[in-house]
Amino acid sequence: MANDIERRVFALAEPLCAAAGAELVAVEWGKAGPGWRLALYIDCEGGVGHELCAKVSEAVSDALDAVDIIGPSYNLEVSSPGLERPLLKTADFQRFAGSLAAVKLFAAKDGQKEFCGELLGYSAAEGVLLCEEKTGKRLAFAPEEIAGAHLVFRF
Repeated sequence: MANDIERRVFALAEPLCAAAGAELVAVEWGKAGPGWRLALYIDCEGGVGHELCAKVSEAVSDALDAVDIIGPSYNLEVSSPGLERPLLKTADFQRFAGSLAAVKLFAAKDGQKEFCGELLGYSAAEGVLLCEEKTGKRLAFAPEEIAGAHLVFRF
């Protein structure tokens, strides 16, 4: 569950990322050693490069300085979500249909909490749809059942 700073930064940064040609995937706020870390994960068609990260970092840094919503000093990091990017929005489950994905539930379903298989998409009636890799069984998960989900990359 996102904390208040993550929610506020996401709301501030999302349009700035879009203006730079990027999608804001996630925001993380927390302790990193003795200091604080604010991480923004961005994605775009064709992948994320250094120039895009720098452009987003500058825009978000300026906006955060202007609104001053974060008390302690922190390090701002902007990067790609990686090959195993998190799936957070219902649109993510649609966009990455056909990809291998892992889903972890808050509570066990049929005796297990973790599932891996082909992502079939998202349906308003059924939720997140997955064809389990081990059994070939079609599964449906309501969004509120999901503790976390991400793409799975195999070499």
